[in-house]
Formats: sequence, structure tokens, C-alpha cells
Amino acid sequence: MIKLHVTTHGCQLSPADEREIERQVQRLDRRLLHVDPDLVHLTLAVEHDIRRDTYYGSIRLALFDRVLPAKRNSGPTIAVLLKRAFEDLVEDQLPRFMSRLRRDYAYERKRASLPAAAVRALERSLLHERELLDRALAGDRAAFHALIDTEMPILSRVVANVLIEHGREPSPAAIEHVMADALAIGARELPKKPARWSLSGWLAWLARREIRREARQQAVAQSAETAAG
Repeated sequence: MIKLHVTTHGCQLSPADEREIERQVQRLDRRLLHVDPDLVHLTLAVEHDIRRDTYYGSIRLALFDRVLPAKRNSGPTIAVLLKRAFEDLVEDQLPRFMSRLRRDYAYERKRASLPAAAVRALERSLLHERELLDRALAGDRAAFHALIDTEMPILSRVVANVLIEHGREPSPAAIEHVMADALAIGARELPKKPARWSLSGWLAWLARREIRREARQQAVAQSAETAAG
């Protein structure tokens, strides 16, 4: 279990707030399954600014030799503050940090500069992923979904950006539609994934391909309507 330290000033956490913090800690535990829990510290300080009637928080995740602070750290209520801060920390900053560690690990010269604990955690994580990949390639859908669980936030951001590039509104429904298509294709065509590609990179490529395909189909349909008119 991640080591957690919580303080408040001028306010008090409700039972619902405490449950939300516990839920987010469990999410972090799952994301950092292969990291020694003694090396992971989460500090959360919440303060109420009475004059502005706003809650401010300092939420910081200490991992290996780095500290990741949540950048979205204010809200009209503690619940909103927690939602914003943990979305930033768990779905944005942590995946970026772990991806950077993986890239450094892939290069021998950079690997030597990584903390020993980070190297051990990455080796355990990669071994676990290879086991899941072998099972997924054998048709185990549960293993495939376990593989993609940590890739979802990254894939969601990629899909939103590509939709914008093609002049489409990145609504939750549109993002979910593209992601569902990409994941369905990914599960079906997993044996075709290039060995050197990361799973998130490959799924992002599939998502881009689907968005471009839909854009071409829409353009053809519009041309046909124009010609018919």
C-alpha cells in the first residue's frame, strides 16, 4: 500500500472525500503494482480560502527520485479539487513519467543513469506485460484488457487530438466511439503488432487510421450528395 499523509487547514474531509481518496490510492496501487510500496509516498494538503471560498490543495506523488505535483489544484469544493488533482496526477503526469522511464530503460546508456529501484520495477513490469501479451495472443481477452488498462488515458488524449486535427468535436461520445473501434481491432489484430511498437503507440496508430477512414467516407458521402443535388 502506498504511504499516504493527509492534512487539512480550515476545512474537514467528508466521509465521501475520504472514500474518494482511498479509491484514488487504490488506482495508484494498481498502476504502480511492480514498484516497491516503501518507495512511493503520496502527500495531500487541503486548505480552504474563506475570502475566495475556494479550496486549494497540494497533492504530490514521490516516486523513486522524482516528485510529481498535481498541477490542477483548486476547486469550489473538496470533491471537485480531488477530482481535478487526481485526474491530472493519475491520468496525465504519472503515465508520462512512466513512459519516459521506459524510453530511458530501452537505451543502455540512459538505463545506467536510472535509479536501481526504477530499473527493478521496470523489469518486473515488462516481464508481467510479456506474460499478458503471450496470453492475449493466445486469445485470452481478459489478458488483453489487463494490458490496455493503463494505456486508456494516453489513448484518450491521442484520440481527442486527432479528432480536432480532422475538424471534429472531441466529445466524450466521439472519443469513446473511436476508442471502442481501436480496441476491437487491436484485440483482433494483436498478432500483427510490430514487435518494436509499444502497445499504446500501436493502439494510437489504429485510432488515427479509423478516424482517417471515417473522414474519407464522410468526404465521399458529401461529394455524392453534392453531385446528386
